[in-house]
Amino acid sequence: MNFELNFLEHDVSIAEDTWTALVTTGSDTSLANVRATILGVLERNGTFTIEDSNDQAVRRIETTAEFEGFMQEVKMQRGQLPG
Repeated sequence: MNFELNFLEHDVSIAEDTWTALVTTGSDTSLANVRATILGVLERNGTFTIEDSNDQAVRRIETTAEFEGFMQEVKMQRGQLPG
């Protein structure tokens, strides 16, 4: 499965439907790779944004601590998925 990240200067974004697919059906390896990329951007003072189909920000994360908290939510979601 392919997941597309969009880079603009120091920031990275992902489409909301792509993020949902990654979280719900993506492999652990895919999620870990995307996570590492996003962390790298955040560590360099960039931002991570999840965008809707109209390129509007649904969620904007600016710090590694905020992202780690968000990833804890993702981990809990993945643990509740059937399968």
